[in-house]
Amino acid sequence: MNTLKVLRASPTIFFRLAGIRVEDFEDLVGQLYPVWTKSEHKRLNRQGRLRSIGGGMKYRLEFAAQLLLCLIYYRTYTTHVFLGLVFDVSSPTVCRRINAMTVLLAGHFRMPERRLRLTEEEKDELLYLIVDGTERPLMRAQCPGKRKKNYSGKKKRHTVVHQIITDSNKHILAVGPAQEGRKHDKKIYDQSRIIKPPDMLVLGDLGYLGTLFEIPVKKPKNKKLSKENKDYNKWHARLRVGVEHAIGRMKKFNIFSDIHRNNSLQNMIAKNVGALANINLQTA
Repeated sequence: MNTLKVLRASPTIFFRLAGIRVEDFEDLVGQLYPVWTKSEHKRLNRQGRLRSIGGGMKYRLEFAAQLLLCLIYYRTYTTHVFLGLVFDVSSPTVCRRINAMTVLLAGHFRMPERRLRLTEEEKDELLYLIVDGTERPLMRAQCPGKRKKNYSGKKKRHTVVHQIITDSNKHILAVGPAQEGRKHDKKIYDQSRIIKPPDMLVLGDLGYLGTLFEIPVKKPKNKKLSKENKDYNKWHARLRVGVEHAIGRMKKFNIFSDIHRNNSLQNMIAKNVGALANINLQTA
């Protein structure tokens, strides 16, 4: 069965399995194929290669099918064996193609971790930034020391934390590297040293108490908030919800919401998922 051909003929099923629309997928293939071809040429002509060009086994999947395989893996986070059955390849081939496409996507998207890349026009249109952390389940470490570092008292499980930065249009601007699950949002922000436009308004929740962010007014113990403070918190929540929507779009990809198993590529995958979530925002 030609999985790519079948899914292209069913746009709704394609979106539900791959996480992006068919037209966005075709655009992505058109942008990435020349880069992949160039990298393949470099690999085949590397110094020390013993086999002549043209020798050896050929790819069983065309480039578009390899990319679709990777996207379905991101979206469903199913096993390599099952994907191998669907695409009629072995599970080691699935593993190799996912890793190769992950690196290729990361080089194409180049999602920042702390330095915001904005054009002058985008800076003029930017009203404010929103910063928040999101936790991602992690496999329980065998080492007791690592278990303690990654245990989140908030989630009551082992996690890592990614710091997400969005703009006023819910567009994801940066996805920070994985941090220990027990680390506080403010500490992560202090250590990340975000590079942003000066004098830019930044919104955050009460986890950023002690920073220069605009945060909600905390309710005093055994007291009630005044009407002015309640109105301010409502205004703040209406603006800050944009980052929650962005995180929600990212977590539609099960690889970002389920217990993570690709530890060596977790930061690269997180940034790729952020970029894919932006694609969905642009075409929503």
